[in-house]
Amino acid sequence: MEASAHTVETQSGGRLIVVSNRAPVRIVRTGSESRFETTVGGVATAFVQLLDKYGGLWIAWSGGVEEFGPAMTAAPERRFAMHLKRLSESEVTLYYWGMCNRGLWPLMHQMTEYCRFNAREWNAYRKVNESFAADCATAADTGDTVWIQDFHLALMPSYLRRGAPNLPIGVFWHVPFPPPGIMAKFPWHTELIMGMLGADLIGFQTRADAHAFLRCCETFCTVAVDYQNELVRTDGRTVAVGTFPIGAPVDYFERLAADPHAARRLRQIKRAVKVEKLIVGVDRLDYTKGLIERLTAYERFLERHPRYEGRVTMLQIAVPSRTRVHEYMMLRRQIEEKIARIIARFFRAGWLPVRYLYKQYPPETLAAYYLAADVAMVTPLRDGMNLVAKEYVAARADLNGVLVLSEKAGAAQELTEALIVDPTNIDQMVGVIKQALELEPDERRARMRALRARVKENTLEHWADTFLAALRAAYRGAHPHAIAKS
Repeated sequence: MEASAHTVETQSGGRLIVVSNRAPVRIVRTGSESRFETTVGGVATAFVQLLDKYGGLWIAWSGGVEEFGPAMTAAPERRFAMHLKRLSESEVTLYYWGMCNRGLWPLMHQMTEYCRFNAREWNAYRKVNESFAADCATAADTGDTVWIQDFHLALMPSYLRRGAPNLPIGVFWHVPFPPPGIMAKFPWHTELIMGMLGADLIGFQTRADAHAFLRCCETFCTVAVDYQNELVRTDGRTVAVGTFPIGAPVDYFERLAADPHAARRLRQIKRAVKVEKLIVGVDRLDYTKGLIERLTAYERFLERHPRYEGRVTMLQIAVPSRTRVHEYMMLRRQIEEKIARIIARFFRAGWLPVRYLYKQYPPETLAAYYLAADVAMVTPLRDGMNLVAKEYVAARADLNGVLVLSEKAGAAQELTEALIVDPTNIDQMVGVIKQALELEPDERRARMRALRARVKENTLEHWADTFLAALRAAYRGAHPHAIAKS
């Protein structure tokens, strides 16, 4: 396949090949015409911006059992080529809905009560990872650099290493990584970790995640672990491990927030809500996001502070997610029942205490909701990073707005000027909601100014440049962390 002419120089001037489970775009057909449409979500939005800058090749599952061929060149407005894989119905069921969503996702978030492990699903996971590796080995040329994304493709580095031993291979783990005591519950823990160790560099969102991985390497695998230098030695090779907190595309969200579309949508939101203060949450509908706990805290806040009745509304955007998984169907019902109960308790003419939008919105519309949010609540029970927190800050060039951020989100390691909260401590959450609503203007602006300085220091582009520089160094056998921390 022909790649875009605009490609980043990586190893020896070759292309950047990004490999992920899902593409950052989807194909939409209208009659005989087909076009690319950007998918919605923090990481998807971020990676579209990234590949539009770098160019290169993106290998990903098409998102379904498609009638399209397995490979398509991107639309002219995109600066990167796409290689879209097709999966069979069985593979989608076993690999994606099974092992990825009911096995590895809850395991990585240390929510083992949701874990379901099945040997047939693990075999399908192996097969799909082998298929991704084979496609990548075929597509790659000498000098290309491969960057594999996340837990869906944990085995791919070792398979690719066998088929293309001379390619620089990097892995970025977007989600948390569990400690050995949790990982031990996974029947194939050694195979998964050894699969990851096929890479030259493995990056994590936080230092805690990186060290959890190193402890798992030492506990479950016959390898030498150097904790001080964050290196793993296996099969005559040295694998570097590092911390690379992902950034947001700051300039992109600043432009969206300044666009007339956002201003028009902002006016519509304010006309519809008609309250002094608006609390906004933007999350995928997922049990890791702490939505039930957030709603419980808000309900208790209204109980304890009745003077806010009629003056504040919580607007929760819940993006549909994993709709075929039983636990997600049950969670949706629980959330909707909780919201109905809050409305029934506190409703008064002309005021809704909660507004609920079960829908995904494009980034330009989300920017308007960020501008409307006097308080943004980002309170997951556990999260690798959470780009919503960074997008909210990026959009607030006006220095207004208050970010309430869970201590369990990776973003809390950087965004220390947010109001940090334990999402499981409902009474603390109630107090922080009140504090956020009553924060003095000078303190509000000072906190937001400091937060904006932090997200501008570690942008998406900086994150990518830092990771790729460290990967080049790791491939050469040099110590990558001096580059990573520079």
